[in-house]
Amino acid sequence: MRYEQKLLEYPKILTTLSGYAETKAGQDACLSLEPTDARATLKSAFFELSEALEYIKDEATPRFGGIFNIKEALKRAALQASLDSKDFMKIHAHIEAAARLKKDLHRYPTTIDKTFEIEKYAEDLIVLVELKKELETVFDLRGNIKDDATAELKKLRQAINQTERHIKETLEKILNKETQRLTEKLFTIRYDRYVIPVKLSEKNNVRGTILDYSSSGETAFIEPESIQNLTAKKIRLKSEETQEIERILQTLSYAVDKESATLKENTRRFTHLDILFAKAKYGHKIEGTIPNLNNRIELIKARHPLLEKKSVVANTIEFDPGKKMMVITGSNTGGKTVTLKTIGLLTLMAQSGLMIPALPGSSVRLFKSVRADIGDEQSIEQSLSTFSSHMSRIVDIIKHYDDDQLILLDELGSGTDPKEGSSLAMSILNELSQKDSVVVATTHYPELKAYAYTEDFIMNASVEFDEKSLKPTYKLLLRTPGESHAFLISRRLGLKESIIENAKKQVITNRDEVSELIERLKDESKRLDTKLNEYENLNHTLKNEKQSLKKQKQDLQKQKEKLKETIMAEHAQEMNRLKSRAETLIKELDDMKTTSFKAHELAEKKYRAKQLTEGEEKQTSSTKDHSYQPGDRVYIIKYNRYGELAKKQADQKWLVNMGSLSSVFSEAEFEYVDREPKRETKPTKKAITPRKTTAQSLDLRGMRVLEAKESLDKYLDDCAISKQPFATIIHGFGTLALRKMVKDVLSQSPHVKRHRDGEGSEGGKGATIVYFE
Repeated sequence: MRYEQKLLEYPKILTTLSGYAETKAGQDACLSLEPTDARATLKSAFFELSEALEYIKDEATPRFGGIFNIKEALKRAALQASLDSKDFMKIHAHIEAAARLKKDLHRYPTTIDKTFEIEKYAEDLIVLVELKKELETVFDLRGNIKDDATAELKKLRQAINQTERHIKETLEKILNKETQRLTEKLFTIRYDRYVIPVKLSEKNNVRGTILDYSSSGETAFIEPESIQNLTAKKIRLKSEETQEIERILQTLSYAVDKESATLKENTRRFTHLDILFAKAKYGHKIEGTIPNLNNRIELIKARHPLLEKKSVVANTIEFDPGKKMMVITGSNTGGKTVTLKTIGLLTLMAQSGLMIPALPGSSVRLFKSVRADIGDEQSIEQSLSTFSSHMSRIVDIIKHYDDDQLILLDELGSGTDPKEGSSLAMSILNELSQKDSVVVATTHYPELKAYAYTEDFIMNASVEFDEKSLKPTYKLLLRTPGESHAFLISRRLGLKESIIENAKKQVITNRDEVSELIERLKDESKRLDTKLNEYENLNHTLKNEKQSLKKQKQDLQKQKEKLKETIMAEHAQEMNRLKSRAETLIKELDDMKTTSFKAHELAEKKYRAKQLTEGEEKQTSSTKDHSYQPGDRVYIIKYNRYGELAKKQADQKWLVNMGSLSSVFSEAEFEYVDREPKRETKPTKKAITPRKTTAQSLDLRGMRVLEAKESLDKYLDDCAISKQPFATIIHGFGTLALRKMVKDVLSQSPHVKRHRDGEGSEGGKGATIVYFE
């Protein structure tokens, strides 16, 4: 495989791409990116790129900062060499980067409630937690070894500091004592030992060793004899400290080497992700699209990526079905060479897994080679070449020509006699048609325009020229051959009119068959361009609607998350409120154990406890702003009973009927439920409703223990409220479980004064007689 990268200026694309990578390894990999014709590889790459693009568009780009090159450090560790603190800090940053990338890759998908394939890289990244802890135990944030990295190092450094203090204290005493013999009252260091500056005339009067003299020779730097043993001790401790540090670094180096495989694999994934997001950022910057991989070239509104977008004209470049060659004609400086390079460069970009500057729906064909003859390796701004340089390159192209190649030929057959050149050009195209490849050629020869119409495998195209402004529009017209417009361009450039008119007379045929064909096809070209513009406008509208729907989805997801957070906060607040009420209720019940209380007070506590367990689900309605009337059904809060308002009393109090009971309550002590419907009564006879009383007995037979206990608790509350003196609890014999439960409840109930087994006429031991307070 051979791809004309330099000639098509592909390295400039890679240099720009590398600027979007954040790691050195990623940048180097971008610069060495090679095109491929492996369809499966490119499909996978484009799928990942489409996901990465979503991160970029929503400003959720993963962070790659702090990832350093640790390749050399791992090599030294493998050779059992000790790494230095810089190496260890790079490895520490490497581990932190793995944790950060895992978090970043997972965080964005959760915010939009969507899964991504590239999240698998987050799963594959291994965070070496234990190695990170070991490094943090030894090094501080600046990369310095901590005093307490090991117990031995801590001990040595404490001893060194203590010895240092002792030396300085001794020196201070000497300075105070020998002030008259010193040139300055201070101590300094010579050859890693503390010395004092002694006047040369007094050097024999100070006990110690002369280590140095001043540059003037007037001062002798003497190490006092009294600190020499301390200095020797400090040097010994320093040596032991160095040995301990070397041991620590060697141990850590072994730990790094042990995790070398994981660190290398993480590095590989870092680099892959860095390249992937560099591609996405570059594609987003050029407003590119991910092309379809088909068997034909269809570039919709394609732009040359190295030219300024505002100055370049976007062109649609496509091959009609059955066509595999395109001959582009038209005036000089009209954009033929730019079009040629655009086709080649966008093909290389697509086959490298890059987005291309074209509209969505664009397609590329995969080629095993991309060959080109474009001038003498000139840039886009230049177009000078010789016939020999053209022909040498074409000879090499034909020599290695095969299927699935893209061939780009600029000014085919130029640089020699026009008749010979056009004949040679047609013969070359005919030779290249023998393989299943794609050829795009530019020319000025009218013979090639006619040749394109006589062969089924070739299609014409041209660059448009505005005859009114006498300037090229750089617009590519498909299926329409162009004219050179030599006379018009010469006039625009200032050539004398007489010369132009004389040249026209020398033209054998002013309107040959090709010129007539051009005129006939212009209308057809305009019609096709109109259709294409309609398609592009529709595509643009659909794209905008798609973006709008995507934004709505994201907004709804954000609202969902916000609502979820609000509900969670309200739930937490409600739970705290219920917890507080429960704690208050527990305290009140604890207080009741040591104090006397009334029966209705216990009933109220039970009601409040039931509110906590049942979430305060009552069949009540709001009493706010309700005007109470006799006959309203209400809920008595403290007794957990329903009643009916009978008569209004003073101070917003009401007489309330609760079955056989009647009592007075304030409006704050009950809640409105509904209104008792009026019943029609016969005028001839007044209905008398007998007053109900609480039953004298409770039959628990056939109930389960928990069910029976609940019924018993309620019955005892009813008896307390109705002030009933005694009652009979029927529990039967059975397994005695009910009887035991009844005895336990009655023994603990504050309502019960005493209880006993029933006598023969009262049911015997199958019943219990209860006496209330």
